[in-house]
Amino acid sequence: MATHGAFLSGGVTVETLDAALAAHGRPAAVYHLAGGATVGQSIADPLKDFEQSVVSAARVLDFLRRHAPDAPVVLASSAAVYGGGHAGSIRVDAALDPYSPYGYHKRMVEELGRSYCAAYGQPVSVARLFSVYGEGLRKQLLWDLCGRLAAGETDIVLGGTGTEMRDWHHVSDVVRLIHRILPAGEPRFAIYNGGAGAAASVSTISSMILKAWGGNHRLSFSGESRRGDPVNLISDPSGVPEGLQLQVPLSKGIAGYVDWYRADVLAEPVGRQRRAAP
Repeated sequence: MATHGAFLSGGVTVETLDAALAAHGRPAAVYHLAGGATVGQSIADPLKDFEQSVVSAARVLDFLRRHAPDAPVVLASSAAVYGGGHAGSIRVDAALDPYSPYGYHKRMVEELGRSYCAAYGQPVSVARLFSVYGEGLRKQLLWDLCGRLAAGETDIVLGGTGTEMRDWHHVSDVVRLIHRILPAGEPRFAIYNGGAGAAASVSTISSMILKAWGGNHRLSFSGESRRGDPVNLISDPSGVPEGLQLQVPLSKGIAGYVDWYRADVLAEPVGRQRRAAP
C-alpha cells in the first residue's frame, strides 16, 4: 500500500495500516483500489477473491472509523455488479444481478461503504469501473493478445463470439474520474459509473491490437464464452461530474498500449514477462 509517496509492503492488513498511521499520521483522504482482479480468478478461488476484495475494504473502513472518521473515501467497485441481461447502456440506478463471485464481492464492498457512511458518517463514493485499460496492464485481453503476437502466432483464436460489448476506459481518464468524485467531506454515500460510454466489441478491440502491431494475422473466435462473463457491459455515464468526458480515444489508447508492450515488456527478461501475468 502507498502512503504519501511511500510504499509499505504487506498488503492491506491491520499491521500495514497501523504502520502507515504511525509514520504519516491520520489520512486526509483514501482511495481504496485494492481487491480481486478478475472474474476468472474469483471463480477458481472465491475465498481468496473474498479476502482480497471484501476483507480488505472492511479493514480500511474500520481503520478509518477508529482513526479518521471524517476522511473522504473512494471505493473501487466494478460493472460486474450489474450482471448480464443488459442490451444497451446501463444506468447507475439499474438493478444489480451479479453472477460471478467477483461481482458479488464488489457488491459487498459497496454495501460496506454504505453501512459505514450510515452508521459512522464516513463520506464514501463508489466508482463502478468498466473495462479499464492502458499502459502497465498485465492481464486480460490486451495483455494476452500482445503476448501471443510477441510469440509469433499468426492464427489467433480467442474465446467467446467476438460480439461481446465492453466500455473501454483509459486508465488516465479513470484516474481523473476517481479524483473528482472524492466526497467533499460531508457524510454522504454516492455511486458513479466509472465508464466512458465508449462501447466497442471484443472483435473490434482485438482487430485494433492486430493493426497496431502490424503484420499478417488471422483472428477468429471459438464461440465458447467464459462462465461469469456478461455479453454486454456498457456504461451510461450520466451523473458523472462535468468535465470528465473521454480524453483518450480508443485508437490512441490501443496504439499506446502496443507501443508500451513492445518498448518495455519485450525488453524485460523472459522470466519477468511470464511472472507478470497473474
